[in-house]
Amino acid sequence: MSVFIDRQFLFRISPKLQRFSQKKEDLYNFRCPLCGDSQKNKTKCRGYVYRKKNGYFYMCHNCGVSTTFYNFLEKIDATLVKEYALERYKDNDTGNKNTPTPAFTEIKSTPIFRERIELDSIDKLPEEHYCKKYVSFRKIPESYWSQLYFAEDFKKFVGTLGLPNETLKENDPRLVIPFYGKDKRIVAIQGRALGESKLRYITLKMHDDNQKVFGCDRINEDELIYVVEGPIDSMFLENAVATADSNLESITSIYEKSKVVLIFDNEPRNREIVKKIDAAIEKHYNVVIWPEMIESKDINDMILLDRFSPDEIQDIISKNTFVNLRAKAEFVNWKKI
Repeated sequence: MSVFIDRQFLFRISPKLQRFSQKKEDLYNFRCPLCGDSQKNKTKCRGYVYRKKNGYFYMCHNCGVSTTFYNFLEKIDATLVKEYALERYKDNDTGNKNTPTPAFTEIKSTPIFRERIELDSIDKLPEEHYCKKYVSFRKIPESYWSQLYFAEDFKKFVGTLGLPNETLKENDPRLVIPFYGKDKRIVAIQGRALGESKLRYITLKMHDDNQKVFGCDRINEDELIYVVEGPIDSMFLENAVATADSNLESITSIYEKSKVVLIFDNEPRNREIVKKIDAAIEKHYNVVIWPEMIESKDINDMILLDRFSPDEIQDIISKNTFVNLRAKAEFVNWKKI
């Protein structure tokens, strides 16, 4: 009966879920209401409700949330979730009134602790392997090749980690980028598509409570910490981390605000990025405002297209880091580019 109840309440909240549709039996798709999904493409739908054993779960391929249907419903409709909990309670009632039945509680997944990935690292692949060629083409520093991996079937690999993989595409080869915490344990994994794909990046947390940040295992907290969006971009900088999304301010849940420099993508025509930079300046963050000579969108493109060296990019960042009034003035000029 649990699946029936989950389905019933999913349909009740479906009017609140943008572009809600049923893909197949017990698999539903819509725009993620937790992160807002893509701001550039309003047709993108990366939130999924799917069945696992005798219940529904929720996953978003944009923000990386993976949680129970109860937890998802609680965030969407705090009133309706109480009725849902009551229905689940009645469904579990044994009929023995002398035996107290525990109230319905949220089911939390057990944290998965791993220190290594059971895949071939890029440095171990043959020179002609297409994934190794891709990494070489992107000019990712060879010092990282032993920490990056290749999965011939990303869905199958995710399943070996004990993570939900029902919504993932089968036989989908990807570059695997592990995210390590300060304790050197894996907190999340990211799969980068090696061919044409609607989902270039898929980021999954090993546990709901994990912070989805790449690079924490190699940070010197006594020095300035540079914060970018993409893990690959961070590999070209000194003492850098990546948040795997444009919410760079989230880094302050790990590091002190005064110790971080936020480096947003160079997209003056992207309303979402412009809004986030403006908000960061108002909150007195150190932010990088890219100079007019920089045309590429992100650091990797600056390496590939503009032919800057990592040292040159580091120098540009140092000279174009601003705060408060100076940041505001530079930001106004940048928006006009």
